[in-house]
Amino acid sequence: MKIINRIKAFAVIILTGIIFSSQLTYSQNSLKELDIDGIKVIFKNTGKNVISARLFVNGGTANYPLDKQGIEALAYSYIIKGGTKTKSKTQFLAAAEKIGTTFGSDASLDYGELNMQCLKEYWDESWDLFADALMNPAYDNTEFNNKKEQYISYAKQNEGDPDAKLERITYETSFKGRNYEKDPYGTETSLKSISLDDVKNFIYSNLVKKRIFLVVTGNVTESDLREKISKSLANLPEGSAPLTETPVKVEQPGHDIEQRKISTNYLCGIMSGIPWDSPDAVAMMLAMSIMYDKYFIELRSKRGLSYAPAAYMNNAAITSPFSVFYITTDKPKEAISVMVDIINDVRKNGFSSEDFSKAKETYLTRHFMRLENASSQSLNIGRWKVRNNLAAFDNFEALLNAVTISDINRVFNSNTGNIKWNYLGDETKISPEDFKQLEKIGF
Repeated sequence: MKIINRIKAFAVIILTGIIFSSQLTYSQNSLKELDIDGIKVIFKNTGKNVISARLFVNGGTANYPLDKQGIEALAYSYIIKGGTKTKSKTQFLAAAEKIGTTFGSDASLDYGELNMQCLKEYWDESWDLFADALMNPAYDNTEFNNKKEQYISYAKQNEGDPDAKLERITYETSFKGRNYEKDPYGTETSLKSISLDDVKNFIYSNLVKKRIFLVVTGNVTESDLREKISKSLANLPEGSAPLTETPVKVEQPGHDIEQRKISTNYLCGIMSGIPWDSPDAVAMMLAMSIMYDKYFIELRSKRGLSYAPAAYMNNAAITSPFSVFYITTDKPKEAISVMVDIINDVRKNGFSSEDFSKAKETYLTRHFMRLENASSQSLNIGRWKVRNNLAAFDNFEALLNAVTISDINRVFNSNTGNIKWNYLGDETKISPEDFKQLEKIGF
């Protein structure tokens, strides 16, 4: 017991040190927003010698039609590593490897992004490669076809992956006819239809000043950024703003069952969430974190119904935010009942003061630990910008500390309602009446 106590005490010292160090770093280095020749830039000089540059493109699934879903992921992955007009793919990647610089990209529901990470001493060379890839893609047909085949292979694999398939059918049934119905990484059919000309037109329409913003974190100066951007990204066309749609609400309770012969059953319930630019967004994040812990304790530790239950706000869904309640289980009827009972209990009786105090400390620690490197900082900064709530990044600690137990109870009650259930697995183990809904509590 003494050894355990010493370990716990040592862990507390380490975590306290992490938090104190992070608090000091973030309080001394606030964000700075710039406009450099029409390019919106968010800049954070952390003093660290690892630099992350991340170009965000607003719009996400709103920027392409259903039959071209996947084009954003394919296009960005292709141009960021596919070579330029002056360097073949092999030459480009060799130059990056020589200086230890990495490149990447991603596509999601409401934005896409292209990124670069490098050491301070190779910042100039790395930026030149990054800018060259963005401004002067090679558009080599052979390399494009290779990349497309790679993405078609990913799509086939996702069809066989239960988690990926469950996520897809959840979006397709919950957001039918709206942008979130589209798969950011595409389907086998949609990807096969995409041509190199489609990609060229997509890049031309979306890498434009009215749709992009750049996030840079690390040991760089404002004057250096201004000089680099003025000579490169500033030459991008003005373009048009991305299309938008009104938020989609999960108004009606419902369920969808898809039969699949797998060893365990996959279940996901979603409900409309709180807007990310709401003053209560941080309170809801904390509330869902507590729900995650409650599910883990009750569904896994106590009842053995699942190895990995979860509850969370989907951080990629920004235009139409929603919360997720998830489980894999061989006893779906019992699992659904327990999942809904836990939500009902919190709605009736509230979170306990013990739940609240533990969660607050843990959540803040995890928050700072997630921001220990330049890449994770640039990603989180960009996400809060897309959410139209950039101030929440710099002020997250203060916002979290200001949350009270009455806040999370109020916010949780007012942002939990009808559940849209999706089930993937053995249909003989479930029936329509097993998909429980929440009890009404008077508002």
